[in-house]
Amino acid sequence: MTQPSLKTSLYRGLLLKCPKCGVGRLFQGYLKRADSCPHCHESFEGVDADDGPAWLTIGVTAHIVVPLLIFLESRELLSYAAEMAVVLLATIVSALAFLPLCKGLFIAAIWSMSKKAG
Repeated sequence: MTQPSLKTSLYRGLLLKCPKCGVGRLFQGYLKRADSCPHCHESFEGVDADDGPAWLTIGVTAHIVVPLLIFLESRELLSYAAEMAVVLLATIVSALAFLPLCKGLFIAAIWSMSKKAG
């Protein structure tokens, strides 16, 4: 099997699939990286994303929450308590939704770069 391009690997990682074959699952659970692909048996040992996914998740979440907060504050549609509840819910849902996607993207990037270097 030929090595996929960086773009293809990143796309597959974003879909939480194996960056090599695009079929096997990248994670065993919510955030636990699989040791290897169940389909093509590519090893992911030593491919650790560390703090990168958390950093990217914070950035993406902030780009959703801050405009929402500015909109709510400028319109004065809700009470402060209701506004806080909406913003807090948006923050939690965004962070939980984007964290696995960001981790898959980082793992695919690290895997792809290690294969190009090796």
